[in-house]
Amino acid sequence: MNPPLQLSVRMQDSGGPVAPAVKLSGGQMNGNDNVLILVHGYDNSFSDAEGSYSTFINDLSAKFPTYIGQIAEFYWPGDFPIPVISALSYPNQIQPAIESAQRLSAFLWNLMGARNGPMEISFVGHSLGCRVVLELLALWTGGMPPNIRLGTVVLMAAAVLVKHVDQGGPLRAAAMLTDDKLVLCSKGDPVLHWAFPVGETVANEGFFPTAVGRFGGPNQTWSASLPMFDSGKPYMHGSYWPGDESANAVALALGGAPSRLIATAGIVENGPAAENVISSRGTPVRSLTVQPAFG
Repeated sequence: MNPPLQLSVRMQDSGGPVAPAVKLSGGQMNGNDNVLILVHGYDNSFSDAEGSYSTFINDLSAKFPTYIGQIAEFYWPGDFPIPVISALSYPNQIQPAIESAQRLSAFLWNLMGARNGPMEISFVGHSLGCRVVLELLALWTGGMPPNIRLGTVVLMAAAVLVKHVDQGGPLRAAAMLTDDKLVLCSKGDPVLHWAFPVGETVANEGFFPTAVGRFGGPNQTWSASLPMFDSGKPYMHGSYWPGDESANAVALALGGAPSRLIATAGIVENGPAAENVISSRGTPVRSLTVQPAFG
């Protein structure tokens, strides 16, 4: 794989406002036929996200060494300079997530692939980063960028209300924009079980709602929902970026054929069978002493 590019709307390592435009470093986006954009979640400083991305990319590279796409790491300010370990701080990061999606959409709008051809862009989001991805796709439901083709979308531990992507929800059209969409979920995720409902209730987006990343709902929305386990134990919220099983699932979704398939997790919901998803394309855990935050 080529070294990853970095796309950032951060103005400092921790906290701060959303920058007015995306800053690109590490190379050029134009001229790539396939780009995979990684989007971290809530309560991640630049340094935290950089470490998570590095771990994930190394694992993905080992499982899919023939992947020829260009990976781009997206950094957005979903944290505070002084850590606030509380679900009550979460509502303050919803607007930055939406603004970050707007900046990234504007940056991607005029890109194109090799020889001025189309560029296929895929996304892997985690936690509130999945909200960033869906808010961006919502901007494209009225018309895709002229030279962009949407590829695979993988949502890991999605801190997104089920009702927002269900029939009639504000992000339903965004969720349906591609047929290649995989949800990695865990009913054992304590952050999505306890902190997410409180945070969303405080944000007035729902009354103790359920997150997509817990059970993989709603039905008839995703190509597949994959419950994630490590040695038979359900994933925690911070298990996804460093997780062997999640890297394997993303590799499979992108069209790779890793040597070791996931044996401890099963496909659920009412989407296509697992083999159909595979053929069309396999963060360090924080120890919190108060209410867990969204990673």
